[in-house]
Amino acid sequence: MTSAHLGLDLGGTNIKWVVLESDGPLPRVADTGQVPTDTSRGEQSVVEQLVALAGDSVHRVGRIESVGVGVPGLYDPVTGATRFIPNVPGTWAGVEVAAQVSAAVVAPARLINDARAFTLAEHRLGAGRGVDSMLGITLGTGVGGGLILGGSLYMGRDGTGGEFGHQTIVADGALCGCGNRGCLETLAKADAIVAACGLATVAESVEAARAGDGRAREGLTAAGRYLGIGVCNVAVLLGVDRVVVGGGVAAAGDLLFEPMREELRRRVFITDVAAIDIVGAELGIWAGAIGAALCAAEVTSSVG
Repeated sequence: MTSAHLGLDLGGTNIKWVVLESDGPLPRVADTGQVPTDTSRGEQSVVEQLVALAGDSVHRVGRIESVGVGVPGLYDPVTGATRFIPNVPGTWAGVEVAAQVSAAVVAPARLINDARAFTLAEHRLGAGRGVDSMLGITLGTGVGGGLILGGSLYMGRDGTGGEFGHQTIVADGALCGCGNRGCLETLAKADAIVAACGLATVAESVEAARAGDGRAREGLTAAGRYLGIGVCNVAVLLGVDRVVVGGGVAAAGDLLFEPMREELRRRVFITDVAAIDIVGAELGIWAGAIGAALCAAEVTSSVG
């Protein structure tokens, strides 16, 4: 019997949705779409939009068994309320997103951090297929991450497991939005890269570096080195099999990946780093919504 699971991926610019249908070992994507995020009334208009999109999916595909909502921030995994979402306008502390979406579709709803959703999707259906352990990295406005350990997404005590971008790389370095100083995010997020390259956007920086611009190449190499140091820390601590990198900044490809690989070779001696793949993601802009749907489906299945 076929079951349908909805994934909603909340972003500051767009909300994306995916419906996964499952009647065998691997689910398939049955429906996708996106709309501009309505932040005109802060969190209220955003939540109303999520509820409406969930309801629309029921009308299109029939019964939805579960809903996963990927959020770009922190949440309470017990109550399904958001705690802190820095890049979507609104007052997000204590907003009961999961309960409101659940009521709209009369099905269980679950929140998940968007980078963890990306990681789960790439492991199940994308560039991480077949490995037992994996580090997922998302590069964009911030630096996010997630971990697959023993074939399962590691969530940690409160859904924050795998926060790759908030490990300290430079003691007492630049202030990060999380409140710490010297986080990897301060060194490898989009704004830091364009500042180092001396250009307006990451796309321009990548184009210039590929055309031979020395400053642009040095800026991307520096970001790649910092990311590589972060990967080294994870490799030493957890011994992951593969690193999958996605997000808009990942379009730089080997301009970032090669410095990351070089740091692994330079710094890690307790395991065979040649066996650790660093690869680009495969699922594109839909990874977050796919992962949110997978998370909800797997939780519903385990409960059921």
